[in-house]
Amino acid sequence: MRFLFIFLFLSLISTIRSQVLVVSFKDSKTNEPIPNVHCKIRFLSTDFQVIKDSITQFSLQNGAIYFALTATQPGFKTAKGSIQFQLDYAHPIYQSASKLYAFELKEDTTQLNLYLKAERIQEVRDIVIKSNKPDTVYASKTYSVADFELGANGALFLLTYEKNLMKDAQLQCIYKDTTLFLQQIPERAEALKRDFRGNVHVQTETSMYGLQQTDATLQLGSIPKDYFYKYIAPIVDTSLTKQFYSSYIDIYPAFEYGALDQLDSTYKAILHIQDDLMMELYRSEYKWVDIRTKLWAKNLENQTGIDAEIYVGANVFTKSLYYEPVYAPLFLSNDTLYIFDYPKDMLRVYSIDGRLLKSIPIFHHYHAKQSGFQKNLQQDRKTGKIYAVYEQEGHVYVGLLDLKTGVVVQKVKLAFRYVEKVRIYDNQVYFVYRPFESTQKKFLYKQKLPVKDN
Repeated sequence: MRFLFIFLFLSLISTIRSQVLVVSFKDSKTNEPIPNVHCKIRFLSTDFQVIKDSITQFSLQNGAIYFALTATQPGFKTAKGSIQFQLDYAHPIYQSASKLYAFELKEDTTQLNLYLKAERIQEVRDIVIKSNKPDTVYASKTYSVADFELGANGALFLLTYEKNLMKDAQLQCIYKDTTLFLQQIPERAEALKRDFRGNVHVQTETSMYGLQQTDATLQLGSIPKDYFYKYIAPIVDTSLTKQFYSSYIDIYPAFEYGALDQLDSTYKAILHIQDDLMMELYRSEYKWVDIRTKLWAKNLENQTGIDAEIYVGANVFTKSLYYEPVYAPLFLSNDTLYIFDYPKDMLRVYSIDGRLLKSIPIFHHYHAKQSGFQKNLQQDRKTGKIYAVYEQEGHVYVGLLDLKTGVVVQKVKLAFRYVEKVRIYDNQVYFVYRPFESTQKKFLYKQKLPVKDN
């Protein structure tokens, strides 16, 4: 009886064999995948009449759409043992089309590659002014600049070192060419971090060091690093009565933006950000790990209620070459929130109370290998303008974003190659630079941005 049951089960599996149709969209020139292509599949009979419409889907970040099909559904078979289907696909900047194909019933997985031609290519006018030479902001024969930040009042915070950043780092505060503060960092310094109030902190292995003003004097104080990233770093920006939070962590491919009203202590979710492809790969990692890792993850799931797949993804998949953290920054400008939802190719515009005003398609991040898009948007806190940073062959370009269209309208090429730590403030771009094969220390420079208002 047991063998009869196994035979019937295997027979059932063979008759309802599941098949997968993988449709991949790629750029015809660059061969790069095209995400967020709107695609619909229609199953046809032998006389090309529509039998069934599938659910409309969008291509993932790898440009692929996965249609799960069943080989023996009534009416799908044709005389040649295949399924006729029609693909309708469209994209805002690529050609749209409707094409007929045949899905062979013998195959478990069928790969279909479609190469699309761009119809509307954004052209950005590069502004290169040779006479606009950078000015030297900080130069020293003894110290090199490792990192820097600009305060709201124009104060300059420098993380400098003499020979080794890990051993002899120091924090300097300079205001109007006067050094207000200079002190050695007692731990191994890593970088400078700015919080939502504009305060600058020195990040070390265990602590965050910042300046405190006591009786008209500046002192170096510290807080635990865990406390900073748990309670301070999640606050992205603030308005008069609201604080805007992010649940972002770099080991999970999704997070949420929200707002806390300080008047009545109410929390409102604004937008959920997720990279669908990365999330699918993230959770699928559980299938391929060894038994010991699965048992470890299951034990944690029983203790915390968090899926075992998430534990495996966070501890295994995030260490692979395939994982990329989600990038979708939020900016507050003139009582309006701008969220660049790159996984969905959308600029989301919200009112200060978290109400969606409009969604604008954006494509300035496409063809990153050719354009050099760096996933680095910066806001000039003095003017409110938002810029995108590009890098090509060692040259850094700063592109001004039009917040009404989501288009990069102007680009400015920096004078030096291989610059570091680009920051933008008051229509000027600051950066660290040292000439190649030079004994010069790393200096801090600034270059004026000859950009016009939108």
